[in-house]
Amino acid sequence: MLETGTLTGHSEGKLGALGRPGAKWHHPLTGKEGTFMFSKILIPLDGTPECEAALVPAIELAKKFDSTVVLLSVTAGYGTILGATAAESFGSSGSVAAAAAVAEANEDVVAAYLEGIRQTWGTPAWETVLAEGDSAEEIVEQARTVGADLIVMATHARGGLKRLFIGSVAEDVIRRCGTPVLVVHTLEERDD
Repeated sequence: MLETGTLTGHSEGKLGALGRPGAKWHHPLTGKEGTFMFSKILIPLDGTPECEAALVPAIELAKKFDSTVVLLSVTAGYGTILGATAAESFGSSGSVAAAAAVAEANEDVVAAYLEGIRQTWGTPAWETVLAEGDSAEEIVEQARTVGADLIVMATHARGGLKRLFIGSVAEDVIRRCGTPVLVVHTLEERDD
């Protein structure tokens, strides 16, 4: 027999068999009953091995819940062109064209990186998304856009005072986003 429960926010409410595939829940906004699982998991990556530490737990969850995985990378993109526009107004001719070329080349590199991760770790069903702007803002926005049920992300905090904080991007995402966030700490981080 399946248990039912109500999911309201991050930790409130009767969760019932929340962790079991097939458990029933009621959506807090629509009230519709559904099978609880993470149908879509968003993994933000920045190309560093620390961020890639999020892949292992995300893959395990995706297998358990038969989830779709969305790989996300955020680039500065248009912001660098705006900076170049300001520089050009102070006499640095060609800055806009150069910044646009660099931004486009960077996007190609990042798109190839995400595709490589998808081919190495994932399946053809995995999606890749390249966004431009502030990392935390874009992670929150893309979680909403793709309908993510879970964000799995790693932190870059290394130790000392940084250990007091989760990591500025992860912390911002947790504060701004209504989607659950699983924060992964790397072994290197735990050993400090």
